[in-house]
Amino acid sequence: MSGAAIAAAITTAAQRHGLDPRVVRAQAGIESAWNPWAWNPEPKYRWFWDVRLGRPFRTLDLSEIEREAPPADFHCFAGDPDQEWWGQQASFGILQVMGAVARELGFRGHYLTQLCDLELGLEYGCLKLASELRQTGDIRSALARYNGGAKGNAPGGPLRNEAYVLKVETAMKRIA
Repeated sequence: MSGAAIAAAITTAAQRHGLDPRVVRAQAGIESAWNPWAWNPEPKYRWFWDVRLGRPFRTLDLSEIEREAPPADFHCFAGDPDQEWWGQQASFGILQVMGAVARELGFRGHYLTQLCDLELGLEYGCLKLASELRQTGDIRSALARYNGGAKGNAPGGPLRNEAYVLKVETAMKRIA
């Protein structure tokens, strides 16, 4: 897919969610170098979504954190629970959406690798950024929260993920 086609898809998705396309284009450059097939395992990520109950998965106990296999009560839509367990701990696609976040936002595809589809990855990435922007009213805080969660990224205060926000802002300056 050409860079122009990717840019057009980004613009369409950003506008559909009320986002500045330049922000989303810059974010895609930082997150994946504009590669929709990018993925990143993040095994220390320990927030999970219960796909059966449609709510956050219960808190893990220490023995579960140390294990590589999912708990017996961890469910998936298809395949085996291992692929869902590891998929929720990875980020996918052009905007590097965490698997658990995509599940929280309503993604019901059988496999989280589907988020590497350009339009699908953009849809869930833009949903996440737009949600953070609605909560904070501040794009800098929304970007910091997108990348590193709410803790330490409140609007108007120092941002725990300031370096990430600065990268996106710098990339925006290079976008016409």
